[in-house]
Amino acid sequence: MSDDDLTAVREFRAALDEPRDGALAGGRWRLARTEAPHRPRPRRTWLLAGAGAALSVAVVIAGAAAVHPTAAPKRPDAMVPGQSAAPASTPAAGDLPVTHGTKAPMHPQVTGQAGGTHAAAVEALTRLAALQTGGPAQVGAGEALYVKTYNLRDGDDGSVHEVWLDPQTGVALRIRRSDGTLRTVDHSLTAQEVAEETARAAGTPPGLDNMNGAYVAAFPAGAGRAHELSASWREWSRQAYPGRDTEGMVWKQLHEVLHYVEPRLDARQRAALLLAMADLPAVTATTASIAGRQYDVVCLARTGQSTDCSLFDPATGRFVGDAYPAADMVVKADTFSFVDTGVQPRPAPGTEPGILETKGATGSATTPKR
Repeated sequence: MSDDDLTAVREFRAALDEPRDGALAGGRWRLARTEAPHRPRPRRTWLLAGAGAALSVAVVIAGAAAVHPTAAPKRPDAMVPGQSAAPASTPAAGDLPVTHGTKAPMHPQVTGQAGGTHAAAVEALTRLAALQTGGPAQVGAGEALYVKTYNLRDGDDGSVHEVWLDPQTGVALRIRRSDGTLRTVDHSLTAQEVAEETARAAGTPPGLDNMNGAYVAAFPAGAGRAHELSASWREWSRQAYPGRDTEGMVWKQLHEVLHYVEPRLDARQRAALLLAMADLPAVTATTASIAGRQYDVVCLARTGQSTDCSLFDPATGRFVGDAYPAADMVVKADTFSFVDTGVQPRPAPGTEPGILETKGATGSATTPKR
């Protein structure tokens, strides 16, 4: 691991509570960088507020890039749901994408529409909110919510990010990530760290900084609560990040909400979430076609920065992925990723605290401790 990597780890951990402008982005990009600077650098999924400093570095397994829907898993460690979780030092079973291939095949044809307006965002989010049905993901005893973010590229362009989340505490029990074969990180909380993070979550008021079970249970429901919800987001941003771009900071946190809270919400709560997003004046929307299937693309673009977007399925109204196009909002083949969610056996505790493992293309690895 280079000095820049170690600096990035320290910076990322130190920045979790009061991140200065650019600290999180700088640290995570140095950790996730590849050896080919000409390749697009998409927005990555990082569990920020709710996971605690022990899991401040996102993680996944190398070589677990997306596979064609008709292809059998290439790794011998794939398991069926319900199988006992392997020790943390061994890749857990059943960790291929939960519905991989149902959204699109590898290297799909992508056609994005340029531009976007706030009126289009209001229309799309209102329409999506009206489609919400069904309850939250049912996570039983001895299980964890599993969230996997992945692109549809392979080799060194492949990117996979996995989280095993305790739905009651909001604690990320295990995170793994990989960017092709060039960068791999894997960490599971030890039993002591789980106890510490659980106590921290219990002792901190529920909110965008602590998205635990109590936060989910109290999440506003129904269209009538949408404005109240969006106002609370803006107030949180002003209090937590005074002087910063209020809606920009809200949108960053909504990235975490969509990945790790949305699966735990019921239909009326998801409707309130979407309508509250529509209440943010800077939000815009357009559409994109991926493998012949249309998606709503809801974005927030900030001057001088990348455009951060969320993908929604217009057939179900559900959040399905991320996009990170240029300012023209045209989604291209290398500027989006999908998100799958499901239920997995609770991962076994790690054996060492605060271990960061990185592996380069040569296969060498180092494990510096905190």
